[in-house]
Amino acid sequence: METRSINVEGLNHLRELSHAGDAQQRRQAIRQAAKEFESVFMYQVVKAMRQTVASGGLIEKGAGEEVFEGMLDEEWAKRLSARGGPSSLSEVLYRQLSRAAGLEEEATGLNAKLPPVGNGRPFAPPAGAGGPGKKEP
Repeated sequence: METRSINVEGLNHLRELSHAGDAQQRRQAIRQAAKEFESVFMYQVVKAMRQTVASGGLIEKGAGEEVFEGMLDEEWAKRLSARGGPSSLSEVLYRQLSRAAGLEEEATGLNAKLPPVGNGRPFAPPAGAGGPGKKEP
């Protein structure tokens, strides 16, 4: 049973703002869209995690419990995505989308210390960290 609803009117409003208005309004629309995406993504993650838990026991789940679990999963997703931070999914998406839209902001604070998203460099583990197939001496 699916309880999550996406606010289509709100998404349409964000779409309109992202194509019109001044740069600040466009940045705000991109940031809101990134946060909404992170919330939906986290809901899907929490929902998938719940599906890995074996059902069963002495009492079968009723329809009310399924609705409650869906609401609980949605609340967990909201709280997890609200934590934010410079390396959160919404912030990474915001930086990437604003760069693609030509609305890049000056890097300040914690964002100044982060490498650009999609810089094309391959990931290399820290020295001595080992890796797949490497054996520790």
